Amino acid sequence: MARADLPPPARGNVPLLGVVIGASAGGPRAVQQVLEELPADFPVPIAICQHMTAGATAPWARHLDSVCKLRVAEAENREPFSAGSVYIAPTGRHLRIRGTAHEPWCSLELDLVPALHTPSVDALMTSAAETFGSGVLGVLLTGMGSDGALGMLAIRRAGGATLAEDDESAFIASMPHAAEKLEAVTEVVSLDRMAFLIREWVAGRR
Repeated sequence: MARADLPPPARGNVPLLGVVIGASAGGPRAVQQVLEELPADFPVPIAICQHMTAGATAPWARHLDSVCKLRVAEAENREPFSAGSVYIAPTGRHLRIRGTAHEPWCSLELDLVPALHTPSVDALMTSAAETFGSGVLGVLLTGMGSDGALGMLAIRRAGGATLAEDDESAFIASMPHAAEKLEAVTEVVSLDRMAFLIREWVAGRR
């Protein structure tokens, strides 16, 4: 049963303007599978927060760029958040989406109060909900802990849609489970269907 305080996700009459993806343990493989299945003309930008050790996100972004149709790179501070590109949050900084729904940009930030994870999926998703409102799709993949659950809830409260990886395909399902416990998940999806459903939501067909 859906939470009474959450609006239904906006559908075809409200265009999606961005996709935000969070992952942790087991995430590099899962993220790569999703990105490899997205077309070069994917119409909205994608931001990714993957928990990694220091120095690992830049080579991972280069690897993804070499195997995916979309441009993939570490996010740079104040660069536009533009369609056709995938922005990877660098280790040691929170990636937040700032600006306006139609002129968004990437902000790399270091909070005064240390977070359990830097970058944080919650920080990315919450900022996307604030910037895009109902025009954002949140995706939470495999991972240990609960990072992303509050971010998914923020997206749902803004009227956006959220997808969580299911138990069968997740390497560790505790992050998706945490979002489910908050009733912040629109659909629970196997990894093999995730890219298809992302395309369906972005096209307004869900």
